[in-house]
Amino acid sequence: MKNNNIVRLGGILCLISAIAAGVLAFTNDFTKDKIAEVELKASLDPAVLEMVMPGSDTFLPYEDTALIDTIKAENGKFVDLMVPVDGSGNQMGYAIKTLSTVAGFGGDIELFIGVSPEGKITGIAVTQILETAGLGTKVAEPAFKDQFTGKDLNAEITESDVNMISGATISSKSFTSAVSNAVNIYSQYLNK
Repeated sequence: MKNNNIVRLGGILCLISAIAAGVLAFTNDFTKDKIAEVELKASLDPAVLEMVMPGSDTFLPYEDTALIDTIKAENGKFVDLMVPVDGSGNQMGYAIKTLSTVAGFGGDIELFIGVSPEGKITGIAVTQILETAGLGTKVAEPAFKDQFTGKDLNAEITESDVNMISGATISSKSFTSAVSNAVNIYSQYLNK
């Protein structure tokens, strides 16, 4: 009698789990395009544009989708590549969106990094950060992130090139690893 009850309850639990998984899959499929659209609009916010590429009017999708697919296949932390343009539609460089390759205290940090045609960092916008408020989140403040502006992407950026935040070394290393990943993406795929 007890065994039948356990089997019956197990079957009910499996059925409930399968229904819940189906509902979650449907919801994910139904909302993924909307979420991507909202994320794109957020990245085109004038404040983000100005942080990443001062003087840019908008970001356009990078046209070479085969290159985007190649980068994504070869670099699991690459998120997106955009083209900043001015009010006349002239390309101003690149905007590379990448995750950190070294996890921060709260996970990966996501950055949007502007790169000039000469291969120098024009600015950085933090698009996702889950670090400790008031400590790890200091990496998103101008005092830390602006030290990368003007750095040449033809040379590797290491932790010794960066003034780490005392008490937030893990967050500092995570942020720096995202910048280094953008350097690698630029060097390998865009610097021709």
